[in-house]
Amino acid sequence: MVRKVSDEQRESQIAREQRKELKEELAAQYADRPRNPIRHRRVIFMVLGGIGLLLVVFSLLAFWPAPAQTPTGGIPNGTAPPDFTLPVYGGGGIGSTLSLAALRGHPVVLNFYSESCQPCLAEIPYLERVYKSFDAGGQFALLGINQSDPKEDIRSFGNQYTVTYPLLFDAGGNINQQYGVTAIPTTYFIDSQGIVRSVIVQPLTPATMKQGLASVGIAFP
Repeated sequence: MVRKVSDEQRESQIAREQRKELKEELAAQYADRPRNPIRHRRVIFMVLGGIGLLLVVFSLLAFWPAPAQTPTGGIPNGTAPPDFTLPVYGGGGIGSTLSLAALRGHPVVLNFYSESCQPCLAEIPYLERVYKSFDAGGQFALLGINQSDPKEDIRSFGNQYTVTYPLLFDAGGNINQQYGVTAIPTTYFIDSQGIVRSVIVQPLTPATMKQGLASVGIAFP
């Protein structure tokens, strides 16, 4: 009876060892088997695709053009601009001085320009024609304000372009700064009460001139 039990224990031990060996053999076979290449390639493609998408997004952000900024006058519509008194160096009234306050009661057109500004050079003959067409009735005052050119050149410039409206000199550019002029030509339309009604920051055209004069109560044909 004792021997029988011993034989059963020995057989049980052998069975356990055989099962252990089988497990170890299966584990070794699983470890040595080749991995699924399709799955690995899929993972690699997904990672590379994600990296490529990020590069495209960053490139678009880096090279996407910034929105163009349209310059505007520094004095808002509906407000009174700073007063000034400046000498006349060209055009009509050479040798005198003009102040904005003295023109109260008449609409005023202030044109900030420079001799070195090509759009300004194209605009000034047009301004002169418009000014002459209204000058007989004295419906508005037109002033050209220059701060970047030598003051000695303003007179000859006015003669060259046959300018009849006053060309003022803003020494040091103080008035340009007060009016927030960051681009030329810039033209302010001020009504008879001394209030800014329109600001055009580009060369004037018949359409924008009509718009500006209409804002100060002048009908432009």
